[in-house]
Parts: sequence; C-alpha cells; structure tokens
Amino acid sequence: MEECPSCAIEVARKLEVCPYCGYEFPRQSGSRTLMAWVMAILLAWPLYEVIKLIF
Repeated sequence: MEECPSCAIEVARKLEVCPYCGYEFPRQSGSRTLMAWVMAILLAWPLYEVIKLIF
C-alpha cells in the first residue's frame, strides 16, 4: 500500500492514478530501478566478503 500525497488515502502500490482524487503517481524508469539494484549489490558485496572471512 502507498499513501496518496494529494488526499492521504492508502491505495494499492500498483495503481498509476489515485481512484479517489485522480492524482497520478510518478513511476520509476527502468534505468533508475536498475541503478538502484547495482548500488545495492555494490554496497552489500563488501559486507558479504567480511562475513565470509569471519565464518
């Protein structure tokens, strides 16, 4: 669930438009989502390596 910034009603995350007030939710582009995954992997990798050395 996601809160509509216009009317503060909880709506399903998959909706593109709020059914109550008509607010259009901005969606992430594919490249932005990909970049978020790349950053998450780059930040998690060193942690994985440290844990691997300890155990």
